[in-house]
Amino acid sequence: MDKKEFTISEVIDSIGISSHTWIVFVLLAFAMIFDGYDFMIVNSTNLFVAHTFWPDNANPGALMGSLTTWGLLGMVIGGAVGGIMSDKLGRKKTLIAAVMFYGLFTLPQAFANDLAFFAAFRLIAGFGVGSCIPVVTTVFSESMPSKQRGVFVTFGMAFMVVGWVLAGLIANPICNATTPLLGEFTNQVTYMTADGGTATMFANWRLCYLIGGIPLIYGIVLIFTMHETPHWYANSGNKAKACERLTQIEQATRHTSHTYDPNLLIVPPKPAKTGPAVLFSSKFIVATCAIWAAYFVGQFCVYGMNAWIPTWFVGLGYSATDSVALQTWNNVAAIASNIVVGFVSDKVGRKRNLAFSWLFCIVAIILCSIFVAPNNMMLCIALMLLFGFALNYAITAVQPLMPESYPTAIRNTGTSWCQAFARFGGSASSIVLGGIAGMAFFQTAAGTTNWSTVVLVLIIPFALGFVCTVLFVTETAGKSMDQLAAEEEKLGASESDGNVRFIAMLVIVAILAVLCIVCPLVVDNWSKQPYALPLMAIGLLLPFAYFFVFGGKQLAKNKKLRA
Repeated sequence: MDKKEFTISEVIDSIGISSHTWIVFVLLAFAMIFDGYDFMIVNSTNLFVAHTFWPDNANPGALMGSLTTWGLLGMVIGGAVGGIMSDKLGRKKTLIAAVMFYGLFTLPQAFANDLAFFAAFRLIAGFGVGSCIPVVTTVFSESMPSKQRGVFVTFGMAFMVVGWVLAGLIANPICNATTPLLGEFTNQVTYMTADGGTATMFANWRLCYLIGGIPLIYGIVLIFTMHETPHWYANSGNKAKACERLTQIEQATRHTSHTYDPNLLIVPPKPAKTGPAVLFSSKFIVATCAIWAAYFVGQFCVYGMNAWIPTWFVGLGYSATDSVALQTWNNVAAIASNIVVGFVSDKVGRKRNLAFSWLFCIVAIILCSIFVAPNNMMLCIALMLLFGFALNYAITAVQPLMPESYPTAIRNTGTSWCQAFARFGGSASSIVLGGIAGMAFFQTAAGTTNWSTVVLVLIIPFALGFVCTVLFVTETAGKSMDQLAAEEEKLGASESDGNVRFIAMLVIVAILAVLCIVCPLVVDNWSKQPYALPLMAIGLLLPFAYFFVFGGKQLAKNKKLRA
């Protein structure tokens, strides 16, 4: 390549899987493990936190669901801001800041005695968690060979689920310990039970949040071990630094002293704009509709169910210990699915794989609803393994599409804003499902929640995910990042006409937040109001109406341009 032009993707593809590949993989894997732990520790401890905050309320409902919501709302903000920071300041700086941020602000949650204090620091810590995930996805996509990119992106996401599993494995024995593990700090709590009686526990859940401060140390490790990606250097105008980094990667792999000439490096042109509004321009609106719709569905279902799985099984008569264990088995299956989905995605293509995954989810949720039963732990473990595999297969199948849908200059902005929007689905889901659970239609004759009926509601978002995948997803498997950028350029669509569509989406997000998050928390007996379910349905379905209108219109135009 000394005398001919080249691209960064060509060099990385020519080097193939190398020691550099595995170093990046390990560094990002640990970041995702800590990230996953920080998120899931709330779902693994929420029963115990609820007993501490509301000892006189045997069924906190939406309040308990909101314990998950605050972190997700922080992730929304962090994802939106962190994505822009990453494209402006670099992947390395943003990732280090994110990891240390959520480690630092998880610690104060251990000292919370009420929802306000807990929610405030959960929101702040969520900012770091939300910034971390899209940066990791972007670095994977920019560092891995094109043919194996899907495998590494999805395999890397599996380590977030490893963090989920660790949260369950750590929280279960700590929270259920029959003695105070940290003296008066983990004080005894007397709380009301569903049958009107009382019980006692120790607030050992606080220790789980002290453990959540470990990422502070890992952030220091990243300062000395992680490198910036050549793609980011080149797109930021520093071709010399990009070529220097390529030389370092090749030397570490082939032990050669090859030097790349910055004057021969081809860098795809930047979009006319680089803010979030460009994601809604004619050039990118179809891709945005595809990944936003699919990831919204995945987040709604994954985070909603993870928040309520322990409660579901407690309602069936399982102990709190067994219920958290079943949630953990659900997440164990997620690790396996995250590993498998990347291989399948690279083999059969992104679109086919994702479309199949939504149909798989529909089958899995129906089986879980029909066959889950009390006093049959082995059957429930099998069902949770099936459900965890199916649902996490679907949400992870979206992951490779995110960075592949946008050029380098807006790649992390696009990835992070997609994840930020989807987290509104996750933020709303724990509250919406909690609100639905309190409605008369979903109650048993004894007045308790029939969670096996509640989970069938998930068929609706699964079906919407399938339809949006079939309509909007464009195949990207096996193509280099430069090829994908070149294909977008051929259509010649505008990059500067997205402002109105962007504002329209912000309005829809605000409506969703009010109807599905604010109202359930501030309106007394919201779930008992006859208008509650229709309003929440409107809030959740409005984004899909947007996708079908704007995405469908541009899709028709693109087909004419290609004809």
